[in-house]
Amino acid sequence: MTDMTESNLDTHGGDEISLAELWLKVQSAWRFLWKKKGWILLTGLLFGFLGFMRTYVAKPRFQASLTFSLEQGGGGGSLSGLASQFGFSMGGGGADGLGGDNLLSLMKSRRIIEDVLFSTIEQDAPGDSVLLVHRYIETQPELLNTWSSRGIYPFRKQELNRSQDSALGVMIKSLSENALAVSKVDKKLSFVTVNYTGHDPLFAKHFVELLSARASDFYIETKMANSRTNIDKLQRRVDSVSKELNAAMVGYSTTQDQNMFTVQTVAKVASLQKQIQVTMLTTLYGELVKNLELSKTMIAREEPLITLIDSPHYPLRVRDSKLKSALIGAFLGGFLSVLFFAAKAFLKDLNLQAKALENS
Repeated sequence: MTDMTESNLDTHGGDEISLAELWLKVQSAWRFLWKKKGWILLTGLLFGFLGFMRTYVAKPRFQASLTFSLEQGGGGGSLSGLASQFGFSMGGGGADGLGGDNLLSLMKSRRIIEDVLFSTIEQDAPGDSVLLVHRYIETQPELLNTWSSRGIYPFRKQELNRSQDSALGVMIKSLSENALAVSKVDKKLSFVTVNYTGHDPLFAKHFVELLSARASDFYIETKMANSRTNIDKLQRRVDSVSKELNAAMVGYSTTQDQNMFTVQTVAKVASLQKQIQVTMLTTLYGELVKNLELSKTMIAREEPLITLIDSPHYPLRVRDSKLKSALIGAFLGGFLSVLFFAAKAFLKDLNLQAKALENS
């Protein structure tokens, strides 16, 4: 018991000494940094001024934001079971291959962005139309001069050469990675927000609107393509049975007219066969029409519903706070200068300890 008590006392004593040494080091560091307060303050002011000037001379930025909701449809299982009765496979309309979350990636794909860039928009003057890709290039003088001198500009979608295709790929990558943001407001909600930030308000507004519309249309077309194809097959089957039924009814009426004054029973066999055929086709036609209408109702329930919640409105100017930029710059400058002096003092202390060891 006595040994354990003494050991505990020694341990606590060691802790108190370590804390005391740590406190002395903190005080020493504070005194050292306080001596350098002039340099730290000067560095902070310099960085604050640079932050202020960066915001002051920066080109105006414009942000277009669009929000829509995506509601997935249901009823695909019943539709598949119904269609399978007639030898068709509805397959869920591609739901497994193109889920709702994939719409976010789809909106940043090259295929969709390229289609949008080659869309025609109206500029400020009525009747003054231009391709969106040309509007983007024309609002950037440096890019316009470079690509014009290389023969890359203007673009024609159906006649792109290798250089134009490569330049277009670079442009789309820059738009997708640096200027375009597509995200869900909340993972629990179905709201999707599309943001584009650039230096041309007209391009920003049209780009976001056309991108959302094109991606939504492509998403619905792809998701429902298989179901609609099979609905068309079922419609063609209904039309075919309808023609056969009409022909059978005409044939039955003809045999009835021919056998009107016939007394032999065997002569009425053909008429009975036509009657049976008409009865069977009538039953089949009725079932097909009923199931076709039911299938159309179910596919309407299965189709995703995309509803526009909020669209971009002028003005789109992003107002950057000069004061905020200055404060952030000042803090960063002061923090970096503190790190510099602390590292310098630490290295000096290490050198002194190394020399002390050498002398000992």
